[in-house]
Amino acid sequence: MALKTEKTDVSVETKPQPTAPPPATTVLELALYKIYTWGGVTYEGGKPYRFNNIDAMRLLAEQDMERPVWKIHQPAKPKQAPKNEIVDATRNRVTNPVDELVETIPATIPSPKRIDVGNDSEIADILAKTEDSGDVTV
Repeated sequence: MALKTEKTDVSVETKPQPTAPPPATTVLELALYKIYTWGGVTYEGGKPYRFNNIDAMRLLAEQDMERPVWKIHQPAKPKQAPKNEIVDATRNRVTNPVDELVETIPATIPSPKRIDVGNDSEIADILAKTEDSGDVTV
């Protein structure tokens, strides 16, 4: 019994794609001034500028009163708006509003203590009046 060997087609081989070399430029923006002139060109603050890496290193080294004139540009991150998701509430049934006071009253209401109105002598006994003169007023 002989082993069969399969031939592969050499022309179909996949070759790895060459990766792009890192860019030889750097994006800078003014950090200190609103208008700055360098090399006969005027630059405005708040705008990004692309420089060769060698020039960018020289610009990043420039300082005025120990503060950097240039900084590396950081692009603003896009703001994500909150998504307005709609919640399906078609299964919920709306009822008429109920007075909140009714819901907060406990099921068993204790009977309030009651004092019957009597004459002055009965009221004086209840209040334990020590004076002998005058009417008792409640």
